Amino acid sequence: MSVHELKYKKLLNELKFYNEELELIEESIHDIHLEFETYYNGFLEEKGTSKQELEDTSPKTATYDTMQENMKAAAGPAETDETGLTVLNQMSDEDQEAKKVFAKLYKDIVKKCHPDRLSMEDMEYFNKMNTRFKAATWGYNNAKWSIVIKVAQELGIKPSNYKKMNGHLRREVADVQKKIKHHKSTFGYRLFEAEEKEEKDYIVNEFIYSLFRRRL
Repeated sequence: MSVHELKYKKLLNELKFYNEELELIEESIHDIHLEFETYYNGFLEEKGTSKQELEDTSPKTATYDTMQENMKAAAGPAETDETGLTVLNQMSDEDQEAKKVFAKLYKDIVKKCHPDRLSMEDMEYFNKMNTRFKAATWGYNNAKWSIVIKVAQELGIKPSNYKKMNGHLRREVADVQKKIKHHKSTFGYRLFEAEEKEEKDYIVNEFIYSLFRRRL
């Protein structure tokens, strides 16, 4: 095994770990928001005030509800393709360059599981391979190289250039880490992770100050 292949396997393991962490966080976002809302309301009640009172006495024009709505609108509903996977709007120049690196791997996948190349006599096998084709195509067109690689592995296809792929996999690892870091920096997630009441109250007070320039 070459050094580049060893690094390649290490990067895939890192991607698997971070993607699973990101997926777990994103699956928990709804519950995290609810927990924050509940604690926030209880905190205000304990302090003898309300959202309305904060908004009425705040020098800022923003409100808690407006901020929440704006955050949701900014995120927007995720656009998905027919497989249910999120579609990116456009690819960067780096992603376009990476497509050239992964082109051979993707073409080898197409040769094995494109629906036009499959018999429909065994529909279970046809659907399984067609699902793989759709996943690989989505990954190839949306710069999710780990998905292309995963499908290739399932089909027994090996990459031809580990060194070039490693650079793009490192960038994908960094992108996933950046998303995780963003989620963990939010007031909601910080409150979700906090254990002591003193720490939770501090986080909510920081949230109030960021919105209304007041601390309770």
